[in-house]
Amino acid sequence: MQLPAESVTEAGVVDLGDDGLAVVAVCSTINFALRTATEQESLVASFGRYLHSLTAPVQVLIRTERLDLSEQIAELREQASGLPHPALENAALEFSDYLQQLSTSTTLLRRQLLLVLREPGLSTLVTRRGKMRLSDADRAAVEGRLARRLGEATELLGAAGIAVRPLDSGQTTSVLAATCNPDNLIPPTVGLAGADDIITVEAGWSA
Repeated sequence: MQLPAESVTEAGVVDLGDDGLAVVAVCSTINFALRTATEQESLVASFGRYLHSLTAPVQVLIRTERLDLSEQIAELREQASGLPHPALENAALEFSDYLQQLSTSTTLLRRQLLLVLREPGLSTLVTRRGKMRLSDADRAAVEGRLARRLGEATELLGAAGIAVRPLDSGQTTSVLAATCNPDNLIPPTVGLAGADDIITVEAGWSA
């Protein structure tokens, strides 16, 4: 399947070819229903200020994915023996058993709120392979605009209690991969190969 994303830089910038560049940031959430009427009005006003500040389209993506607690359960059991009191150790082990039972009996899901900012390219160059790409000067200008827009989102949404954190290369690649194949999630790590990286392996021969 041909995807619009050609590569992801170390900084997490998605190269969309002649469609420009994009960045993806994860946003925290707030419990609106538990706030007082005055607090709700303040939150709505803060979010409204961000919407009024927009000079280019943005995408708000809410993803639902399966939640794997195996790593947390193993860590909880490993650290239980180091707790200062036997009662605390028993409580930790009982809680890990509860999480294990919950994971096996129920499909656990989590939601992730993503903010996607995109900037079109001003000009393009044709590579030797016939593909379109941004010129170096255009790329720097586009990345600068994305950085400014991301900074504005962080500041204005922060006033509403929403923390905005840009994804790095591994996390962005993981999101793109999970979108195409939700049942086979790739752990977010900077060690993932990029779309244009060459992967080599040493092969051994035996007689």
